Amino acid sequence: MFYMPKKIIFYRILAALIDFMIYYIIIMLFAVLFGTVDTEKIGFHVSGFPAFILMLIGILLWPVSEAFSGQTIGKRIVGLQVVTDENKFISGSQAFTRFALGILDIFFLVGIIIALTNKKNKRIGDLVANTIVILKS
Repeated sequence: MFYMPKKIIFYRILAALIDFMIYYIIIMLFAVLFGTVDTEKIGFHVSGFPAFILMLIGILLWPVSEAFSGQTIGKRIVGLQVVTDENKFISGSQAFTRFALGILDIFFLVGIIIALTNKKNKRIGDLVANTIVILKS
């Protein structure tokens, strides 16, 4: 385990941006393949089963990938991994807890503020799930 507090926050933000870009690409592919052009606004409208699949991908993409490897695609690219406080692989429930509480972290940048103010740079999801994000050595 390699721990560099200030560098971790930058890498976590970068990994999140990569993950959001990947999800955005998935959304755009679904919109083009299964959606209809929205004539009132600029964009597409996706409904029915394709919308349901998109919702499942949105809910499951991050926690499932973290449960299996401790990494999302973005975390893998920048070299981060989520582990327990005891430096072991995280469980599925820990991954889903982190994901669910990530919604709180986004509002008013609460997650960044909390991560900057605690010793191990843990956001709310990490504090509740007893996990930590590390740089893989």
